[in-house]
Amino acid sequence: MNLRKTLAVMRKEWVHITRDPRTFFLVTVSPVFLLTVLGYAFSVDIKNVSVAVMDHDRTALSRAYIAGIHNSSELDVCCYLNSWGEIRYLLDRSKARAVVVIPPGFADDLQAGRPPSLQIIVDGTDPNTGQHALTYLGGYTSYFVADQIVKSLGQSMSAPSTAIDLRIRTWYNPAFKSVIGMVPALIAVVLAMPAMSVALTLAREKEWGTLEQLITTPLRRSELLIGKLLPYIASGLVSVVLCTLVGILLFGVPFRGSFPLFLLLSSDFFLASLSLGLLMSVFIGSQQVAMIVALLVFLFPGFFLSGLIFPISAMPPEMRLEAYSVPTTHYVTITRGIFLKGAGLGILWPFALTLFVMGVILTLLTVLLFRKRLT
Repeated sequence: MNLRKTLAVMRKEWVHITRDPRTFFLVTVSPVFLLTVLGYAFSVDIKNVSVAVMDHDRTALSRAYIAGIHNSSELDVCCYLNSWGEIRYLLDRSKARAVVVIPPGFADDLQAGRPPSLQIIVDGTDPNTGQHALTYLGGYTSYFVADQIVKSLGQSMSAPSTAIDLRIRTWYNPAFKSVIGMVPALIAVVLAMPAMSVALTLAREKEWGTLEQLITTPLRRSELLIGKLLPYIASGLVSVVLCTLVGILLFGVPFRGSFPLFLLLSSDFFLASLSLGLLMSVFIGSQQVAMIVALLVFLFPGFFLSGLIFPISAMPPEMRLEAYSVPTTHYVTITRGIFLKGAGLGILWPFALTLFVMGVILTLLTVLLFRKRLT
């Protein structure tokens, strides 16, 4: 491969990227735009879920239980009910997402050391909100009941016979903010946009008729394809810098790792994803078809198979194998590891090596399958 010829192709492709507004937006700006939009869409933490209460016990203990719900930032006691008909009225109109029913004898059972009966009715039309309310109410109720039973039996939680010194510490994201965990993974998903641009590159040359001019030159296949690939890696790294700044400054995501290492491993990811896009463009002659195929190959698997939403360990074996064949899956682990854990190459090298091997194999396949002739 002649370096001078490869640099000439790189210069030609770089001029196209910087002069064509559509290509420049797709390669450099669109990942930042998508990250901002998706970051706000995925980072909404559920707070102040409306909860109605029907208290048939009307004792000091039942009022203390309700006060604990009302004082939390997770739930909000919106109203107090007197009849069962009011429950259906509120849930049908979505004025309450959950209803807590405290039956008569609630305080008597607690004071006698018996687990009391309690009913929680949840609106399941919004599963996320309903599950959040159910989880918090279940945890709070268990704590409240256990505390009151221990007090009623005259036992001390600090006594050696019953002491459980439970100390919970959450690393990397102590407040469990969804934005902290989602934005680094979203960076990996949106940075597939440069790969979509590469999928259009040969299709564009075929449609515009400029591929004929390239075919008549003494360029080798490797010089032509690698010369087209490298400028997109360089422009993609500009997007990496911009997306990192958006994640830190706009969403408050901590960056605990090495930024030079992040750029190096991002280049590794671009090598794998862009090589896949270039391989696709060898077989596609239309930019419209190339865009559709690129969406199916990069964007949708990036959302559903990369571990962004569903953990890979929970997937069936055949789907897990498919997930590991997607470059974004490995890059999601890298971005979360560097951003949140400050992980180094000693931990991330298996994912980096996988991306590098994928990139080399896909590049070789592209060079072997590309023919300098019109069909």
